[in-house]
Amino acid sequence: MIDPDSANKIIDETSKLAPEVYKDLAKPAVQEVGTVAGRTAKALLSPLRGLLWGWEQIEKIVEEGVKKRFEKIPEERRKTPDPEIAVPLIQALGYTAQNETLREMYLNLLANSMDKTKEKDVHPSFVELIKQMNSLDAKVFEKLSEEIGYQQIVNPAVELKNQGKFLTKATPDWFIGWTIEGYDPFDVSASFVRLSKFGLIELMLYRTVGEENYDKLKNDKYLLEI
Repeated sequence: MIDPDSANKIIDETSKLAPEVYKDLAKPAVQEVGTVAGRTAKALLSPLRGLLWGWEQIEKIVEEGVKKRFEKIPEERRKTPDPEIAVPLIQALGYTAQNETLREMYLNLLANSMDKTKEKDVHPSFVELIKQMNSLDAKVFEKLSEEIGYQQIVNPAVELKNQGKFLTKATPDWFIGWTIEGYDPFDVSASFVRLSKFGLIELMLYRTVGEENYDKLKNDKYLLEI
């Protein structure tokens, strides 16, 4: 979201650039380059100022987030987090705190690193894993985490009748029967692939989890309508 002040700044900067950009009409090539350079260099970056949070804002979020989680941790188990986890984590919150899903993942990780019984299970590389995720990845991973163990997923394909050939890209590579609001099954499928590359999930092509419900997935209305 761009706040009104940032929008006004963009308009002001653009109007200041206009006379200089267009004063030499005999040089259209230079005119075009000047316009693009002017917009990307300053005006288009202006909205990002509001997305880079300072320590005062981050401190409040971290303190409130950890305090809420500390209610479940006995006092004798609490400890100061290791800097190799806390410092890059807090730095990452400086530009991702507006994203609720990513923010909660970071705060959970920080709180676990402050629990003596969980500190051996928390590794600095976990911060980097979250950094690689976008909002969709975080939401998909969160939904997958709601169910422990293997989950059923299919690798659909559209076969051309009596030709022994398949249409490529007609279906998502992986289909699990649900999606995330604002995204389609192709987006979710791509997220599965990314999470697999991150080492957070394993996509098993030739293994099944029982036989029940696979037919339900294969006959899902979304796939049948393709």
